[in-house]
Formats: sequence, structure tokens, C-alpha cells
Amino acid sequence: MADPELFLKTYLPDEFRQPFGRVHSNLIDAIVERAKTGGKKAVAAPRKRGKSTVIKGMNIYLVLAEMVRFLVPICATGGHAGRMYKDFRNKFATNDLLLEDFPEVCYPVRELDGAPQRAAKQHVDGILTKIVWTAGDYLRLPDVPGSPYGGVKMAYYGMDAAFRGLNIDGDRPDYLIIDDPETRESAKSISQIEDRIEIIEKDIEGLEGQDSPMAITMVTTIQNRYCLSFQFTDPEIKPAWDGERYGWIAKWPDNMDLWDEYIARRQKAQKGRDRHAIEAVEFYLSNRDAMHAGSEMLAENFLPVTLENGTELVHSALQEAFNKISDTSMAAFRTEYQNDPEPEEEIQKTGLTPGVVQSRVSHLRQREVESDTEVRVVGIDLGKYQSHWVDTAWRPGAIGDTPDYGVMETHGLSTTSDSKAIEIAILASLETWADEVVATIQPELCLIDSGTFTQAAYEFCRRRGRPFYPSKGWDWARFRMPKRSDSRIPFQESYASRQVEERVWLYNVNTEWWKKWLQERFLVEPWILGTQNRNAGSLCLFNAGNDAKRHLSFSHHICSEEERFVPVDGKSLRREWYVKNRNNHWLDAMALACAGAGVLGVRTIAPLDDEEPEAPSRRQVTESPFSRHGRPYLVTQR
Repeated sequence: MADPELFLKTYLPDEFRQPFGRVHSNLIDAIVERAKTGGKKAVAAPRKRGKSTVIKGMNIYLVLAEMVRFLVPICATGGHAGRMYKDFRNKFATNDLLLEDFPEVCYPVRELDGAPQRAAKQHVDGILTKIVWTAGDYLRLPDVPGSPYGGVKMAYYGMDAAFRGLNIDGDRPDYLIIDDPETRESAKSISQIEDRIEIIEKDIEGLEGQDSPMAITMVTTIQNRYCLSFQFTDPEIKPAWDGERYGWIAKWPDNMDLWDEYIARRQKAQKGRDRHAIEAVEFYLSNRDAMHAGSEMLAENFLPVTLENGTELVHSALQEAFNKISDTSMAAFRTEYQNDPEPEEEIQKTGLTPGVVQSRVSHLRQREVESDTEVRVVGIDLGKYQSHWVDTAWRPGAIGDTPDYGVMETHGLSTTSDSKAIEIAILASLETWADEVVATIQPELCLIDSGTFTQAAYEFCRRRGRPFYPSKGWDWARFRMPKRSDSRIPFQESYASRQVEERVWLYNVNTEWWKKWLQERFLVEPWILGTQNRNAGSLCLFNAGNDAKRHLSFSHHICSEEERFVPVDGKSLRREWYVKNRNNHWLDAMALACAGAGVLGVRTIAPLDDEEPEAPSRRQVTESPFSRHGRPYLVTQR
């Protein structure tokens, strides 16, 4: 009784055949220490490393060591908690060694002979034992003269149960063991995470009585970097819980390249129908010392696998761990067995990569467009030395193509050039670009970023008129859609505002919304399966032939920023626009082009509301008082 590890191995030898590892010993010590002094402890242990088995055994030890009087196991669901409760009951009813040494508990249980209804009349020398031994939601150990265990209780609950006011015969819980408090589904749901945290912090912790401190131990496995388990085992987030995390591999091997080779050989053999990967096992045995150098395991226990001919396939815990990595992935292993999920699991994001963008290529060559193209829009992001532009072409169903993109060079500037010189030089470059590039495209609309070089953009648009209009980008937090008026014309996540003094119409664009919109277009699979037809809402680049690197830089620009949902204090997700790379100029330019397409009526889903404006056409555009320069594309009512 003085040594809980010896107790478990003695009375529960079938469950504890293997030596205890560091995590098992530390978990046992934590449970005992909290039982003695109260307080809270959270431990993240690897999955399938026996943590639940330790908890079940320690439930019996805590009771028989007279450390607790009212024990409550809590699990993610009532079903899981019920199985722990049933295991506790079965041990006292069937374990012969416990019967020998603790007959005052086990003998009355056996005398019920599986009929809990006998409990009400059970007595010792005429004194009722008051035993409660139902398959329901709680049990009570029998009162036997001289026994210290009479009246000890156990109840069990799932996280969705009602905890408030738990009190049985005047007794309140003094020890709660929370085992895996979340399911795979709940660990991914912010609302469920919030609910379960509230249950723990308000309902469960609120069970503590006034007479003695209550002890709570949580044993869990982390599933991502914002789940309940991650928060309670992080001392920075929940310091009162004294969190600890353990991984199956305590120290990674020095020679990871040998393990990479082992995985490659194992997977190659499995692809060749050798599911046991004998050749990989031989490679491991030949290089075992080098492959183990520098490594340290949480426990050396492993599951041996031996073929009928006597060939041993698994020789160590480290090999077993790398078999898991080979058969799943490093990301899965880090989550399930290391309690160290990939950093990307802290956030939710689009998942668009440069490789995906590069793969979205149509059959059209550079500057080619389909015959049913309805809308052509150009966007340009102005820079001091280089301005990036993108040409977009749109067909029905928001099927988009990128016939061309490029860079407008501005010459004659240096680091000492003043702002006036810069604006004049950019204006001259825009004039040349309009004549040499835009004139060949003939877009319905060309939006020019005016955020930094405002005067150059405004003057150019005044001089040229339609289809050139200045634009200004706004982030989500500051963008506000106005009501329609003589000086404000709303479109989709953008609006034109009349700049009276400047004598231009300025397009105000919800930039981050349109960046997300265009990235989503690249995420859509371009081709309808088994056909040469395009999927609605997809976006493709022109075909560069054998030039595999043609779209490399462009693709990185498109993925330089992304929308992310970041956990805030583990309780909610905050939407933010994250800049991964400052080389984002083609992304800015293409977002303007997409916003312009929205102005011209391009929609992934056509509106059904009869009051929704129709897409504009050249015939619908009305001249403004600035007759020479035109007015923005107005949408007439049906």
C-alpha cells in the first residue's frame, strides 16, 4: 500500500505486465500527490500508451489506500465514463487476490451474487451494510464492522451531464479524474471547446465543498493547438492546472536520415505487396546502434510481432514508433503520440499553395481568350520602380482566365528622387503602358491602385477616361458599403465614390475580400471530370508550353497572403488577413481585376432576386458631367 506501482503490479498483473515508463510513474505520482493535498493537474500522454489503464488501476488504489471517499471519473461521453465505472465494479467482484486481502469490500459484493436488489437487506450480524452496487450511475461500498471503507462512493459522468450540486447522502466529491474530456469532433469545434471549458471551470470545479479541498486530475491527448487539452496542459494559458506534456519519443535520434531511409524502404516494400517489409527490418537490424544514437523513449515497452517462421518484425519501441510514422505521417504521429501537433493546427486557413496555382493551366496560349468571353478587366498595383499588372477574362459562370500578366517598368528614378519626380515618372510609364499593353487588351475596365502614388493615378485617369479608373483598397475592418446616392454607387464588395475636386470616380475596394475570392477560384478544380469543359467558378493561367517555371513567381505572389482564423485565448477564432511574403504585387493587382469583374456583374452564383441590378454593358453606361472622362459603370434597374 506504500508503493502504488507495486500495488498495481501485484493486484492487477494482467493489466501491468510491462515495466512502467516515465510517463506512467509521473502520472501515478501526480494522482497520489493531488489526492493528498488537493489541487489540479493536467497531463497530456501519448495515445495507446496505457494512460487509461493506469487511471483505472489508480481508482482502486486511491480507495483502498484510504485517500479518497467520493471518487468521480469523468470522460468525454457518458459511455466512456460508464466503462471505467464498470471496470471498477468488476475488479471488486472478480479479483481473487483483492478478495483475500480486502474481504471487507469484496466479500459483501460477491455475496450479492449478481443481484443488486439483494443489497437493501444485506447485513452483518444484523447491521445493514447499506451497500449500493447497481449498474446505474453510482455505487457505495459496504459498512462492515472495523472496515474503513464503509460509505466510500463512486459516481461517473460524461462531459454532457449535469454536475451542479452533486451531493449523495450529504457527501460531495473529493477526487475527480477527467480522462480524455473531448472527442475528435468536439476538439475541432470552437463552440464545443468553449462549452466544455465552461463545464470544467464552472460546473466541475464548483463541486468543491467547504470542508476539504477537492482534487482534479485531467489525463488527455492533444488533438490540435486550440483544443481543450492543449489549453489545460499549457502553463501559460491555464497555470493553475500545472500542465505537463509527454511524447512517445522523448528525444529524437541523431541520425534521422537513416530513419528516412528506413521509411522509404518500408513503404517501397509495402507497395511491392510485402506488407511486413522484411528488407526494411533487415536494414534496421544492420544499422540499429546508429539509428538509436541520441534517442530516448518515454517507455521501452513495445508490441512484439513475430511471424510463424519465427521472424521477429519489431525489435524496439523506437522502431515501433517509426513504423507508425511510416504507415501514417509525421504530422499524425506528432498529434496522436507526441502531444505536439503541427503548428499549422493553431489556425484555420485556405490551404492554397503556389503549386496548386501553377497547376491551374488552361489550353489557351498567352494573350488568347475564349470566343464566349464576356468581361475583360485589368488591374495594376503601382510601385516606384515596378508596377505589376494582371489581365483577366471572364466567361459565364465566373469561369476565369488569366491571358497575361506582367511588370510596367518606371525608369529615371533613384533613391534620392523626390515625390514629385516619382509621380511624374510613373505617370509617363502609365501612358506608355496604356498605349502598348492595354490598347491590345481593350478591357471594359482597368483599375489602377492609387493608394501610394495618388496624383499620378488620378491625373492619368483624368487624361485617359474610360476604361481607366483609380482605386483604393480597404481592409475588412475599415471597409463600409454605402447607400446608393448621386456620389456613391455600390457594387459587390466595392463602391465608386465621386471625387469632385479631383474630377474622377474612385473605386473603393474591400481588398481582402477580393483576395480571398480570387484564391478560392484557384482552389476550384478547373476541369469537369472526364471532359474538356471548365467548372463554374474556376480560374486558370495561360499555357506557357514547356516553360515549367513561367508561373513560379506569379504563383508565389498569389499565395503571399491568406485569410486565417486564429484561436483567441482558446475560446474563439479571430479572422485576420496574414501577410506571409511582401512580394504580393500580382495578388494586389489581380484582386483589383476581380473587383472590377464584380462591378461588371461576374458572379459565382447568379442572383435570383428581381430587384438585383443587371450587369452593366457599354450601352447602359451614362456620361457624367465630366463628359470627357465618363463615369463609372452604372447598373440600371430592370
